[in-house]
Amino acid sequence: MLTLDRLIVQNFGPYRGLQEMTFSHERGVYIIYGPNGRGKTTLHNAFRYALYGKIHGRRGVEHARELANRDVRKQEGYGSFETVIEFHHDEIPYRLTRRYDEQQDPNEIVLLERDGVPLSQDDSEKVLQSIAPESVSQFFLFDGELLRKYEDLLDKDSEDGAALEKSIERVLGLPIVDNAKADVAAIRQAVGKQLTAQYSAHAETRRMALSLNEAQEVRDRLQTSHDEIAARIEAGKKRLVELDARLREHSKGERLLGLLEGLNAQLVDGEHREQEAVEALSALSGNLWKAVLARSATDRLIAADAEVTAVEDEMRDAAASVRDLAHLREASDCPVCRRDVPDSLRSELTRALESHASSSYCEGVDARLARVRDKRRTLQALSLENASLVVERDRNLRRLRLELQECRDEIASYEQQLKAFGEDKLRALSSERGELHAKVVRDEERLSGAITELNEQDLVIEDFKRKLRRQAVRPDHTLDLKDQVSQALIALFGDSIDAYRAKLRRRVEERASEIFRGLTSEPDYKGLRITDRYGLEIIDSDNEVVRRSAGYEHLVALSLIAALQDSAAVRGPVIMDYPFGRLDTDNTAHVVAGLPRMARQVILLSFDGEFDRPAALQALGSNLAAEYELERVSSRHTLIQPRRTM
Repeated sequence: MLTLDRLIVQNFGPYRGLQEMTFSHERGVYIIYGPNGRGKTTLHNAFRYALYGKIHGRRGVEHARELANRDVRKQEGYGSFETVIEFHHDEIPYRLTRRYDEQQDPNEIVLLERDGVPLSQDDSEKVLQSIAPESVSQFFLFDGELLRKYEDLLDKDSEDGAALEKSIERVLGLPIVDNAKADVAAIRQAVGKQLTAQYSAHAETRRMALSLNEAQEVRDRLQTSHDEIAARIEAGKKRLVELDARLREHSKGERLLGLLEGLNAQLVDGEHREQEAVEALSALSGNLWKAVLARSATDRLIAADAEVTAVEDEMRDAAASVRDLAHLREASDCPVCRRDVPDSLRSELTRALESHASSSYCEGVDARLARVRDKRRTLQALSLENASLVVERDRNLRRLRLELQECRDEIASYEQQLKAFGEDKLRALSSERGELHAKVVRDEERLSGAITELNEQDLVIEDFKRKLRRQAVRPDHTLDLKDQVSQALIALFGDSIDAYRAKLRRRVEERASEIFRGLTSEPDYKGLRITDRYGLEIIDSDNEVVRRSAGYEHLVALSLIAALQDSAAVRGPVIMDYPFGRLDTDNTAHVVAGLPRMARQVILLSFDGEFDRPAALQALGSNLAAEYELERVSSRHTLIQPRRTM
C-alpha cells in the first residue's frame, strides 16, 4: 500500500515559491478549501504530474509548460517548476522528484530515491509501475467531472467500458494470474522442445519425434499469428477509445455552435438598438422649434421607452424560447445549466416553450415592436434638445456599445474554441472509427479462429507425446515431470482465473452495496448488483433494477471506487476533485460522512459552502486529519495554508 507523507510544489501553476502539505500514516480525511479559480484542479494535477509526468485539463492532456508559474517565468525569463512526493510503500520510504525546466531546452528530470538511495531510470519506472500503475490511476486520482465514463460499464458495446473493465481487472490483480499462466505455458513449450530433441536422438523414436517437432513449429507459427492479432485488437481498441473521446469533444462543439448562434442573434439585435440610439441622439439637434410640445412629449416618451424595452424583452425571450426548444428536442440536458433533465420535466418544458416559440407569436411580437418603435421615434422628434437629455442618450449609447463589445468578445472566444470542431474533421473521425471498429470485429473473429487452431494443435502435440511415452525410449525423467506438472498448472490457472474473477466480483458487489447504502438517502434501495463487466445496477427492495438519475450515477461510481480500494492488489490514497457536482444536499452530506471508508487516506478538494462544514466535522470526528485552505495572494499566486479555526 502506498501511503503519502508529504507533497512539495515549487512554482507549480499559481503555487509560487516552495509550498507543502504533510500527511499522517493514520487513517484520515484531508480537506482542502478553495474558491473556483484558486488552484484546486492544479493541486490535483500536482499529484498526477509527480507520479506520472502528465497534466489533465478540461479538454484533455496539456503540456507541462502550461503549469509553469507566469510571474516566475516573467522574472527569470524561462519557466520551471518542481513537484516532490514523499511516501511509504511496504514500510519502505521513497522520495519522487520531478522537475520541468525551460532554461535551455524544455526538459524533465525524474529522480526516485528508495530509502535514501537514488534508483536508475529503468528501475524507477519499474518500481513506480508496480507501486502506482498509471493504468489504474483513475481509481486514485478521482475527477468528479469524468464520472460519466463509469456508466459505460453497463454498455456491452462501449469501447470505453471495455477499457475501464480492463483497468478494474488490473487494479484487482487478475493480470498476475494471467501472466503466471503465460509464463508456465512458455516454460512448457521450452520443455517440450527439449523432450523432442531427446526423442530425436534415438532411431526408434526419431521419426515420430520429427513429426512432433513439426507440430511444435506449426504451433509456434500459430502462436505468433495469435499474438499479432491480439496486439492489433488491443491497439485498435485503444485507438477507438481515443476516437470516441474526440467525437464527444465534437458534440461539445455542436453545443458551442448553438450558443454561438444565440450570441449572433443578440449581436444583430444589439446593433439595431445601437443604430436607434445613434439616431435618437442625432435627432436632438435641429429640433428646438418643437419646444412647445417638449414637456408633454417627454412624459409620453418615458412611457414609450419602457414599452419598447418591454417588447424588446419579449422578442429576446421569444428568440431564447426558439433556441431552447430546439435544444430540448435534440438533447437531454438543460440548455442553461447543462444538467440532465428528466423526461417528464423535459416534456413539460417543451410544452411551455412551444407557445412562445411559435411563428405566429414571434410575428405578433415583431409587429408590436415595429409599432412602439415608430411611436417612440415620433415622440423623440417632438422632444426638446437639452443637456440632460443629451447626456442620457449618450450614456445609453455608451452602455449599448459596451454590451456589444462584450458580446463580440464572447463570440470571438467561442469561434476560437470551435476551430477544433470542423465538419471535415468530424467526418474523418467518424469514418476512421467505423473502419477501425469493423477491422477490430474482423480481428476478433480471426482471434477466435486462431485460439481454436492453437487448441487443436495442442491436442495433436499431446497425442504425439502420449505415443512417445509408450515407446521403450525413456527421456530425462526431470524433463518429463516438468512437462506434466506444467500441463497441470496451466489447467489449474485456467480454472482459477474464472473462479478468482467470480470471487472478486462477489466481493466488489458486497462491499459496493454496503458503501452505497451508507451514501444514499433513499431507504427503499437495497443495494447494488454487479454485471459481468463490473457495472453496478441499483436494486430496490423488490430486487428490481432501478433507473437511476445523474446524482445516483455519481453515488454508484463512488461506491465502486471505494469497493475496489478494499479489494485491490494495488492500494493507495484517493485524491478527489469536484466530487459533489451532481449531488443534492442530503447525498453530499452522506458522501462527506462516508469519506473515511473510501481509502486509508482521502484528500478532498472542495470550496466553502459545497457542504455543511460543522455537520461534516461532527460526522468525520477523529477521522478528520487536517484542513487546508488555498489563500489568494494574487491571480497568479496562491498559498497552501492550514485552515484557521473560527
